[in-house]
Amino acid sequence: MKLEDQFVNKSYYETFIKEGEERHPLEVLGEAFVEENALENSDLSYIRFAQGEVYFHYKDYEAAVFKWESIHNDFEPWAQKNMGDAYFELGLTGMAEEIYKTIQTDSMILKTEVALQLISLYIEEQKHEQAVQTIKQTVAMNPDYPNVTKIARAYFEKNEDWMNAVELAVNESVRTESLFWFEVLKSYIEKGYTKTISPDYFREALAVLYKVDQIHFEQMAAALWRSYQTESCYLEWLREFNVLFAGLDIHSFETWHELSAIYQETYLSLIGGNYLLKQLTPIMPGLLTNWLRITDSGHALLASSAVLAWNDLFSAGIEPDQIADAETILYRAEKTIDQLEYPLELLDSIIKWAKLHGLSVSTRLKWMARELIDFDVQHILVAGMNGSGKTAFIQSVLADSLPEKPTQFVMAARHGDHHELAVISDGGISAITEEDSQQLDPDAILEWRGPSQFLKENALVFLDTPGLNGSQRSKVYEYLHFADGLLFVLNANDPLTVKETDVLLKIKEQVPDLKIHFLMSKMDMIYSKQEAADLVEETAQKIKRDFPQAELHPYSSHYAAREAVNGLAQFFRKNFKVENLEAHRIEKLVRCIRESITYLLKQRLQNENELVESIHRHEDMLAKLNGAANQLEDVIHEQIQLIRSSYHSMTKSIKEELQAKIPDILRKSSDYIKLNSDFRKIHLELNEEMNNRIRSFLQTAIFPKYYELVTKWIADSESELQQSQAYLGEMAEGFNQLYGENIIALACDFKIMDDWRRDADRMANGVHFDSVNILLRHTPSQVLLKSAGKLLGALSQNKAMLYNRYKKFIESEDYQDIAGLITNKVMLQFELFEQGLERDIRMFFKNPETVLRDTITETETVIDESKEKLSNMKENPEVYQDPLKLFELKLRQFEWMQINTKARQKV
Repeated sequence: MKLEDQFVNKSYYETFIKEGEERHPLEVLGEAFVEENALENSDLSYIRFAQGEVYFHYKDYEAAVFKWESIHNDFEPWAQKNMGDAYFELGLTGMAEEIYKTIQTDSMILKTEVALQLISLYIEEQKHEQAVQTIKQTVAMNPDYPNVTKIARAYFEKNEDWMNAVELAVNESVRTESLFWFEVLKSYIEKGYTKTISPDYFREALAVLYKVDQIHFEQMAAALWRSYQTESCYLEWLREFNVLFAGLDIHSFETWHELSAIYQETYLSLIGGNYLLKQLTPIMPGLLTNWLRITDSGHALLASSAVLAWNDLFSAGIEPDQIADAETILYRAEKTIDQLEYPLELLDSIIKWAKLHGLSVSTRLKWMARELIDFDVQHILVAGMNGSGKTAFIQSVLADSLPEKPTQFVMAARHGDHHELAVISDGGISAITEEDSQQLDPDAILEWRGPSQFLKENALVFLDTPGLNGSQRSKVYEYLHFADGLLFVLNANDPLTVKETDVLLKIKEQVPDLKIHFLMSKMDMIYSKQEAADLVEETAQKIKRDFPQAELHPYSSHYAAREAVNGLAQFFRKNFKVENLEAHRIEKLVRCIRESITYLLKQRLQNENELVESIHRHEDMLAKLNGAANQLEDVIHEQIQLIRSSYHSMTKSIKEELQAKIPDILRKSSDYIKLNSDFRKIHLELNEEMNNRIRSFLQTAIFPKYYELVTKWIADSESELQQSQAYLGEMAEGFNQLYGENIIALACDFKIMDDWRRDADRMANGVHFDSVNILLRHTPSQVLLKSAGKLLGALSQNKAMLYNRYKKFIESEDYQDIAGLITNKVMLQFELFEQGLERDIRMFFKNPETVLRDTITETETVIDESKEKLSNMKENPEVYQDPLKLFELKLRQFEWMQINTKARQKV
């Protein structure tokens, strides 16, 4: 055993014990100590070092420290370390740590052992930061030392310090190239401990692992791939890994089933619409190229078609030789896809995306798509010039009258148990009557259903089209790619004119694979059978020159006998049968999907324009609404001023009358005084009489007059308010005409009139008048009169004098103050009513005010929301455009896969 190994195990003392020695080590060492000490140049350090070890093993730590303290030779660093161990065992961790840190040595083993002891000390004292720091230093210093990395890993895992655990696993994987550490790292990845770590951190580890073991490399890459899928750095991972993988020397004999599957999964998710093209274009070429390099047979078709489709739409990024490889792989790919399921799923995803973004795929195009996947019927486009007898032919075959329709429409005629007529436009499908057809969207298609034995037995749908020499001839070309065949109707009176030939050649140029056959109508106009036969033969030869595969069928709409119908049925079955109908329909379906994508792009621009128009329209409406609100406020203010003023004038006249007549009533009350009056109490009786006369005056003159005046005032006010209501009604009607619907109703609250009438009745009939002090006040005149009456009233000779004095006093008194007091008391409720008029009038107009205010708020909200939406549309057009471009990419990829299918069918 090496000397340092003995130091580590504290077994150096065994060097003093001979083999077979049975005595206790302390006895042996004690004897050696005595012998050494007897020497002239003795050195007891080695023996003391060994004695300290024995004491340590027997837990006599103090004796051990005593021995090691005296070591000053080359064993001193180890002795210091052992002293630290002893103090550690005694629980004196502070002293132990201090000793460990003071040890100076060049021995890597000693340094490592000291570090391990410090690690144990820090762990025991729960000093996590010091423990981590020391562990990392130790691993960096001497990672191959026994248990160093094991201790580090165990500690990190126990404390769930996954960042350091991952760092340890990565470093050890790269350093040792050991599959053990790569497996440890993969377990961390699979448990999600690496999700927040930058992908480039694993670059070197992956490169090393590829050299060590490709199978484990694939597993590690797959684990990292899946861990990053839901993280924000996912695209960064894709860039990082594809750069790394592109630099690896991949051999053709290597199989990468798992990575190939992940590449496919990733590609499909990236083009699923959750990413913008500016995010994908830097990544996709590298991803597709690497996928193509390693694709297996199960993913070859998708990988190669994805490369080719991406190159078609985004030409930069993929090298020509890689494109050539993709084409080779495409043609050799064995596994195919469901030819119908793929485009239908694509169309469904487009429809769902459109709905999510406030758009909608054209209902007309969706109808066409549904028709195309109905393989039980054939769609025959019936075309011809105006006057060719085209519509008459269809009606005679159907044995039913088609509804009259404007010439600009295409009409699909099909068998149905009941008569139905529907319009299929971009916006939807709706049932219509014949009268409605004049108001339809000119781009719509009409669908007629009705009992038709011919269509049912021959599984046909006729598409009746506008005349090819009419203003709407372009409608025919719109549906050429939809139809399974074209039946061109010729007029027997002038068959296959130069113009008809030119039109047909143009159709053939546009749709070269479309079956074209001819029907010669109006054969009943030919006078003889021979002439008819010659005409048919001559016309058939003319047709064969440009359309060698076409056939001609003579027909008369006026003689649609059973035999003629049967012959026509045979003509259709023989000539319009499409070989491999599903494949042809799928090509048409692809075209229909492409048109749907184009339609959505146009719709998005149309929505933007409509949004701009909506903002302008609502801003104009807002200006009008604010103007109306200002006008309403002017009306309210004007009515308040007018109604209050008229009421005030009315009450003013009553007030003036009270002020004028009350003094006169009081003066005339002097007639109540008689010579025989009891002048001792006359002032009391007269005061009561005066109040009674005023009360009578109020009840018989003032209150009736008030009622008469207020009734007229209410009537006049109601008339004024009625005019205001009429004005507001006209205002509301004007707004509703602008809105195109009844949105605004500016109804005022006429119940306020009933409240006024009730209040007027109450004030005119139920106002209580309390007596006022007229002669009981303490003015000097009154005091003298009342005193004289009390003193002299009992003497008859003084009554004449008192009578005259009282009479003169009553008739000459001013009474203006009393009149003012009484007037104020009487007019109080009238004035309170007047004060409430403004509130009442505003309550009358409250609903119009509320309606206008709420409408203004709603309009402002609509404008703000529309502006924000428009701003987002203009600032981020890629949010709409990019997903549609990706849908186009998927469609192009399907077309490439179709090429593979056709190539395999030929083989």
